Amino acid sequence: MTNTVIVGLQWGDEGKGKIVDYLSVNYDAVVRFQGGSNAGHTVRVGGLKYVFHLLPSGLLRGKKLFIGPGVVVDPAILNEELEKAKMFRQDVDLKVDYRCTVVSPIDRWLDAHLERLRGAAAIGTTKRGIGPAYAGRMLRIAPTVADILEGGRELFELTEKLFGHSASELEGWLASAKETLAPVAGDVGLELQRIVEMGGSILFEGAQGALLDILYGTYPHVTSCHTLAPYAALGAGVPPDIIDEVIGVMKAYQTRVGGGPFPTEITGEMGNVLRTKGEEYGATTGRPRRVGWLDLVAVRHAVRLNGVKKMALTKVDVLGGLKELKVAVAYDIDGQEVKHLPANPHRLTRAKPIYIDLDPIPRMGKEGWARIAKMGWDALPQSVKKFAEFLEQELKAE
Repeated sequence: MTNTVIVGLQWGDEGKGKIVDYLSVNYDAVVRFQGGSNAGHTVRVGGLKYVFHLLPSGLLRGKKLFIGPGVVVDPAILNEELEKAKMFRQDVDLKVDYRCTVVSPIDRWLDAHLERLRGAAAIGTTKRGIGPAYAGRMLRIAPTVADILEGGRELFELTEKLFGHSASELEGWLASAKETLAPVAGDVGLELQRIVEMGGSILFEGAQGALLDILYGTYPHVTSCHTLAPYAALGAGVPPDIIDEVIGVMKAYQTRVGGGPFPTEITGEMGNVLRTKGEEYGATTGRPRRVGWLDLVAVRHAVRLNGVKKMALTKVDVLGGLKELKVAVAYDIDGQEVKHLPANPHRLTRAKPIYIDLDPIPRMGKEGWARIAKMGWDALPQSVKKFAEFLEQELKAE
């Protein structure tokens, strides 16, 4: 069976959740391998909307669910999601790795405090403590799931000295965290390996997007971990040779939340139209997303780093009815044409997009798109086919 990694090719919010939900019917297990509760994966089924922050998006299909050691886990949010999950699925089969870093109330406080200190230069984090938790892991002061289950307030003695928080304030939180984590803790990598050895298949679910990777994204306006496919094996606890393919998910236009460079950003009336049509508001925070035309310079960067050979294109319908359709194929930076994302992020702030115009996509209602979903490629309008074929040619992926 095929083991597949799903990653985002932009600044997150590409629609990975619904792609994972759709594909998971063909897999035995779904595993989150990085990120934390700052992710918001949305799945709509039967008119109902489900937003997953920590639980993998294979939940609605009744799959085995895993949260790998590369994820930072907030026990309070995990408990909320598990309680909600019981409302529509009683048999949640979940394992959380003992090695996962745990997000504590101190991490949440520090996240918000750092954003306040940054002032006008704030990154725009979700203030859910993800960055401080990952930083604490690197400093070797963050507790793991195993630590929480075995230890007490002494786990926070050093952070108490650093930030002036009394560890006694965490006793209630600690008891609740133990109650949530104890029934689901396990060795995720070992269980995934057994699934593969028995002929099963795994779907690896990434969070955020390639342009938010801590090393290869638009630093410092990035997330706090690796968001790329090469991290999937490490973040899940399995050998890399079990991964067979990588599918990259991209929107037909560009969005991002928070600060940072955005060469193709659209403001004014057109931006508001695109944001409204696409319902571009953060699944975790509700914040309006910045919107813009599709940026192939940035996406090429993501395709290369992830080794993408297959793509899933989402939200093409949102472009329907717009008078124009632009795609950036290069940048003008200091008078030089550039087709690859600059390694120097300061140059990106000076980038001016070089666009080509494609045939606009006709407006169609839900019935029209439903017919296309049923009939497939042949039912697509010619302009949509040309758009998809153009992307395949430019990105060397199908």
